[in-house]
Amino acid sequence: MTNNKSNNSYDIETAGDFILMDSGKPRWYVLQTYVGFEDAVRRILDQKIANLVLQEKIQEIYIPTRKIIKLDSKGVRKEKEEKIYPGYIYINMILDREIGYTLQNTPHVSRIAATGNVAVPLEEGYIENLKEKLRKEFFDSKTAAADIKYRVSDVVEVVDGPFKEMYGKISGIDPVNAKITVILSIFERETEVIFDILEVRKRG
Repeated sequence: MTNNKSNNSYDIETAGDFILMDSGKPRWYVLQTYVGFEDAVRRILDQKIANLVLQEKIQEIYIPTRKIIKLDSKGVRKEKEEKIYPGYIYINMILDREIGYTLQNTPHVSRIAATGNVAVPLEEGYIENLKEKLRKEFFDSKTAAADIKYRVSDVVEVVDGPFKEMYGKISGIDPVNAKITVILSIFERETEVIFDILEVRKRG
């Protein structure tokens, strides 16, 4: 095993067929899994982290998913979640020899993604940018799904949450944040309640 310092201050160690570039601080890496087993691998790793007390070395396991929201013909919200990169999960970790062996001996894991035989972390900010992109996509899909011409004073029905099946008039619309303010009769008093635009539908 080589244990020298490189010019970029990484410790170089080996685990199986991989050279691990350990900087001593958590970085994001890609782990290849069998397609369809991403969630199973995360559950197994969560258990290993707890049993082996690896919380300081493995700080987050992230499986990118995309939420798609549509309204059916009755105005009911339908939400579907799909994985962005089937067969891949992202792990924020200190990838030393112990963690390398732990990952490679996990069921349904193919390998640590590498360049050649060197496991290289993702660029700084990559995961944060990906999460922000997916959040924006979700908001855009939510807004597009709710592309119904609401107007102030329209009567709507609440279709989700604690006020489900109640009716009220729209008193305000916030298209930027996809919110609608509805006047409901609560305990015999008119009360303005703010809803997500997909939590209401036009009265049929």
